[in-house]
Amino acid sequence: MSAREAPPREADPPASRRASSLRDRLVAFARSLVTVRDLLVARRSLLAPMAFALIPLFWVVDATQRSVLTTLGRDQGIFQYLAWAITQGDVDYRDVRDANGPLVHRVHLVFLKLGGADEHRFHVLDILASSVAFAFVGACLPGLGRKAGAPPSWLDRVGWAFAAWVALMGQYQIYFYWNQAQRESFCDWFLLPSLALQLAWPPRTDRAATLRVAAVGALSVITWYGKPSFVFFTAAQALVLLFDTSARLGWKKRLAVFAAGGAVGSLPPLAFLFARGDAAAFARIAFKDVPAVYRFIWAKSPQEILGEDGAILTSTPAVACTVVLLALVATGTLPRRALAAALFPLAALANVLAQRKGFGYHFHPLTASTWIGWLIVVLFLWERHRSPAKRRPWGRYLAIGAACGLGLELASSMRTSPHIRNVWILAGGETAERRTWKEYFDTFKTHDFYPWEMRQTAAFLGKVTGPNDRVQTYGMDPYVLFLARRLSATPYVYAYDLNADAALDGGWTAKPTDAEAAVIRQKRDEHEADMLAKLKAKPPPAFVFIDKSPLITYQNALEDFQHTCPTSAAWVQDNYYLVRTYGEYKVWLRNDVPRPPDDPKPPEPQ
Repeated sequence: MSAREAPPREADPPASRRASSLRDRLVAFARSLVTVRDLLVARRSLLAPMAFALIPLFWVVDATQRSVLTTLGRDQGIFQYLAWAITQGDVDYRDVRDANGPLVHRVHLVFLKLGGADEHRFHVLDILASSVAFAFVGACLPGLGRKAGAPPSWLDRVGWAFAAWVALMGQYQIYFYWNQAQRESFCDWFLLPSLALQLAWPPRTDRAATLRVAAVGALSVITWYGKPSFVFFTAAQALVLLFDTSARLGWKKRLAVFAAGGAVGSLPPLAFLFARGDAAAFARIAFKDVPAVYRFIWAKSPQEILGEDGAILTSTPAVACTVVLLALVATGTLPRRALAAALFPLAALANVLAQRKGFGYHFHPLTASTWIGWLIVVLFLWERHRSPAKRRPWGRYLAIGAACGLGLELASSMRTSPHIRNVWILAGGETAERRTWKEYFDTFKTHDFYPWEMRQTAAFLGKVTGPNDRVQTYGMDPYVLFLARRLSATPYVYAYDLNADAALDGGWTAKPTDAEAAVIRQKRDEHEADMLAKLKAKPPPAFVFIDKSPLITYQNALEDFQHTCPTSAAWVQDNYYLVRTYGEYKVWLRNDVPRPPDDPKPPEPQ
């Protein structure tokens, strides 16, 4: 055959041969990526966490989707105003009195910078931050069920990160909107990763061990600046460090590094306090006013708190979880570092009782640490019995059964989620436009919270006052000022700073003595005198009274103001006139401010 002659061309193969060839290539490619051994490893890594997580997954995701469509409650609105006021030049704790730590204000300030002025965006940011913390916890848990061997694989960490997200997000969605994005849930972003790092597989080097212990201390101590009562968790973690020999360092060095880490964790909130707040005013409020006045407001005894239905349903599983984990640690079944998980539910109970209020959001660390404890039990069973050996397979069956049982428990508890039960929110809050309608806000109206009337009042204040004007309120909802973009005329945005009746009344086992009552009255008098002096020095163009507010004595806010602050009430009535009433919100304008023409009613939904 000459060089110019081409070989005879083979006919095109039939379609069946082409399909077979393509299939062979795909199979070969798949085998190059995933071997049989990889599949076995994946099964052993993911079977238990997936058996748990997939059972309640739909309802957890559904509740989470609905929760971001809700409005903000009273407390979230308060801190939105505080953070916004700081951005407008007000000095924290001096220009706005608040008994909460600077960490809370800082979180809301960051949210505002990320677009959190929009309520939907605020909830999305809260869910994202919580999700990161929850998944991190799960990623740190693998390895607790075995004392030696190779470190957990990335597949182990991914599987349990997903399981922890489902468990912790599920328990978070049991709380209704009022109790979400609260101080305790913000602190969980730091507290739960701190616990997770303490539980994680031991580091290989002294340097890594030092950095980890320091991080545990830093994340734990930063929560003090949200609520000082979180010190119970830090004390529990320090106690565990005394016994945790897996940390490589000597116990004295462990505690020293833990304390140094705590000092580092204090720096960001303290820097924020000194940069944007009045440290002396904060110290007076935190260390003088709180123990002298605020601790008597709505005070409850341990019997009252733990005797309520919700507390019983959350506290008893927590105690049971602690008992199980303590038994596993005591018998050497779990490593000593797991003692931190056993003590956290007890520290959480101490945190609730120390505050003497028993509000629903106080239980966030309790329910979260309890679910972490139960996840540890399932993980321990699976890691001990997931071996592929065919002898005695009952351990594997027990582990899978425990995972499925825990998943069923979470799925069953989701029926109590207020978000799951709030079917209306899927349509009523699905668009930004619908979330501005009266119909939407009226679903969140309660006996002392009026979100639609609040927005009507804010819109009116925006019309009759200038951007640089200040407005005084009497009630418990400075969120109306945030919505109106108006600063408070005085630092007193809470009725209980001017009405001492709730503090004087105290609680069943927390009634002030005669000497303590005298101090409460003195501080109330000082607050009114300071408020009136500031009002007279620069009278605001508007004054808003909010009827039926919590912690006022009379249903009518003006009547209550006359009862508690007679001198200030007389001055207001001499210098202001009632101009608008939006339900429980009454707007008074200064006498020299002209009466505005009737404003059109807000648009009704079509």
